[in-house]
Amino acid sequence: MHLANELKSKSQKLKKQLDFYAYLRLAVFALAVFAIWFLFDFGLSAVFWIALATVVAFLLLVKKQSLVQNEYQFITTKLTLVQNELNIEKGDANIYSHGAIFEDATHAYSSDLDIFGEHSLYAYINRCATERGLLSLAEALKKPANIAEIIKTQDAVDELANKAIEILDFRTHLFGIDKKGVFSESFYQQQLPQRLAFTAKSWVKAGVYFFSILNPVLLLLSIFVGGLFWNILGLAILAGGAFYFLFKAQIDVVHEAIGRNVAVLQSYVSNIKWMEETQWQSALLHVYVTRIQSSKPLHQQITELAKILNSLNARLNPIVGIFLNLFFQWDLRCLMRLARWERENKAKLIEGVELIGEFERLISLATLKINHPNWVKPILKEDFAFCTQQLGHPLIKAELRVANDFHLTPEATVDIITGSNMAGKSTFLRTVGINMVLAFAGAHVCANRFEASIFQLFSFMRIKDSLADGTSTFKAEIDRIKMILDRSATCANAFVLVDEMLRGTNSRDKYLGSAAFIKKLVQQQTPGLVATHDLQLAQLASELPGKVRNFHFDIQVNNGEMFFDYRIKNGECRTFNASILLKTIGLDVGS
Repeated sequence: MHLANELKSKSQKLKKQLDFYAYLRLAVFALAVFAIWFLFDFGLSAVFWIALATVVAFLLLVKKQSLVQNEYQFITTKLTLVQNELNIEKGDANIYSHGAIFEDATHAYSSDLDIFGEHSLYAYINRCATERGLLSLAEALKKPANIAEIIKTQDAVDELANKAIEILDFRTHLFGIDKKGVFSESFYQQQLPQRLAFTAKSWVKAGVYFFSILNPVLLLLSIFVGGLFWNILGLAILAGGAFYFLFKAQIDVVHEAIGRNVAVLQSYVSNIKWMEETQWQSALLHVYVTRIQSSKPLHQQITELAKILNSLNARLNPIVGIFLNLFFQWDLRCLMRLARWERENKAKLIEGVELIGEFERLISLATLKINHPNWVKPILKEDFAFCTQQLGHPLIKAELRVANDFHLTPEATVDIITGSNMAGKSTFLRTVGINMVLAFAGAHVCANRFEASIFQLFSFMRIKDSLADGTSTFKAEIDRIKMILDRSATCANAFVLVDEMLRGTNSRDKYLGSAAFIKKLVQQQTPGLVATHDLQLAQLASELPGKVRNFHFDIQVNNGEMFFDYRIKNGECRTFNASILLKTIGLDVGS
């Protein structure tokens, strides 16, 4: 909150400065008009010098105002991001992408665990603005890394979390970058060299240099000598214009593709400079930055590219563009500079863009740590393990969250969780799953202790029919079960989460199918959690001792009122609430 107030104050001061420069420019113009009117009788010489002084003063004020405008925009964007963190803490939506484009109902667990989309884990932790960053974070949440990679990520996250102000500045430079223009990596990598190939031809270079020298010289001769030189100049302009139009279509393609990249590149420069100049201690960040090292710092290379594209953008002003191209072959000269830059620096630019995306992913995880200092760094084990204390769901507000202790035995078991409606079975399964996803992405988790080996998650929770595909609920369930069994059978580290399977069939077939599924998991030595209302399944613990365990969530009923504690307990459930709930809508099912 202190930082937000500080930024608000600074923003207000900068706004006053902007207003001051706007009024000052108006005053200079008015003063110039008055001076020209007052001194007009003193001759054109006086008018010329007043006009020149006015133009110089006006340009200086515009440049100063532009610098203040840039700082004002940076501060207001930074304030927006700080306010966003405060709003998220209060339960409001994150202004960054929610990752809906990554939703996939066929994924092993992302749909069931609310990894992508509105009110999802991605929506909560994402602080990425670039396409690369968004994709990098999504990939980290979609599949677990190996232990060595996760530990490197954890170290990098810890280091970045200690640079809270710097990573806020990093995010500020990038926020809203999608509105500044499209940066097409594929165009730079594949099409740009082909589009610029013609500039390497000797006759093209000769024509550019010839007209760039001839036409300005003829212009000066026409002005100071006159006569025949005006006619010669006219012919030279026609010839130069014809030469230019031979390549205009190719110039247009290049400019359309990357001409608007100036603002995007300028957003990259400050961040890459910070990445290059920081002495990173964590192995992952050090390796990342080593990838972009060269004799000339990458941020300088990108600055050069931005200057070239900014020069090319002069063609956007019709009057200026026509003059520059008729007398200096301006666009072709810019493309020749661009071709030289592309040959020498393109590879590092693409590396830098990729690197920014990786930093964004790590900064998203570091921001999560900063915002939740009481969350714990997971301890990862090579041998089979899962042990947690005070494990809570990260998307539930702290004041409403109920945490549980839970652990697996050294041998894989299938744990059946029975319980009343709304008692917390489904939420517990998602709590276990979503914290595993965080842990295996290298993030801190919502717990006081979290030790686990690496698991490949498979879930069965939200099964829907599809009119478009002609798939019934039961068929969709069968397909999901087959996917889980097929993939877990060949996956040594599978972990299965099941919430009330086979809802689309009768109670007898539901029990038989569920029991067969559990026995198959036991046979494969695949651990998992199975939430169910079917108490018959709890009997499998007696049939398969040491392989199946029973847990439950229950309710307390007092004078017809239900009370939930959302605590997981050993054994099967003995209290239920369906009849009480049905009575509230006028259905008496008896005692």
